[in-house]
Amino acid sequence: MKDHCIILMFDKKFLVKANLMIKQIREIGLYKGDIVCIISDDLKNSKGLPKGDNIIIKHFKEVDKSKILNDRRKQPTEQKQKDLVQECFPMSFKSIHYHKFYCFHTYFKENYKRCFYIDTGTHIFKPLDKILNLDCKDKFLAHCDGYPEYKSKLAGQFDKVIYPELFNFVNLMYNLNVDSFQATVFLYDTSIIQDDTFKTLVELANIFINSKTNDQAILNLYFNSLLKKWEQLKLKDDETYYYDFYEREGLTSVDYIMLKYPKI
Repeated sequence: MKDHCIILMFDKKFLVKANLMIKQIREIGLYKGDIVCIISDDLKNSKGLPKGDNIIIKHFKEVDKSKILNDRRKQPTEQKQKDLVQECFPMSFKSIHYHKFYCFHTYFKENYKRCFYIDTGTHIFKPLDKILNLDCKDKFLAHCDGYPEYKSKLAGQFDKVIYPELFNFVNLMYNLNVDSFQATVFLYDTSIIQDDTFKTLVELANIFINSKTNDQAILNLYFNSLLKKWEQLKLKDDETYYYDFYEREGLTSVDYIMLKYPKI
């Protein structure tokens, strides 16, 4: 078993970004270990997949989202209602959505002690060793979605306009009045993966189809509300900030190791 790996996930639309990101991981992040690329069905036979030392292409079966999509479409068929569904769930129809659950497939527990998932397209500005070496024993480390005001709670990731009864149900079953994490990057100890973790995540997604952030809300239900494994990814040390969605006031990209969407 190896100590760690970095996980990327992408479909055909993000293939170019994936190759560029691997270049950043190697040349800027100075990471030489395994990079596991979880690919979608539309890349299964592609000739342009990333290649090189310690690049592992992993194809998993497409997550069945038919119940999620069909149930959402069972709402009144008027154009206004259709537009409302699209507005509330703008990311629901991406082919690779919910593939992120495969980060918690037993494959990773069997092969690595800890894994660092990074959204494809994230920008890397400094070596990644400080993040990779964080203590994540029995933990799931990710950035708080409400940072820095901490006003938003997990409840905001579930729709209660189109699905009021379902919202009341999820609110009854889980504590939604808690801070929640972003599923853009996360570092975790693979010991938190159980034999049924992946299966449970898929089942939760098919029950709580009112997730406005799709995989992120479901991951929060499981690792945050249920198992209480989530902790804030370290924000900074004396030398640098670690990760954020974008640079905050008074800071530039050079102040960070990683940013999801740099303003400049």
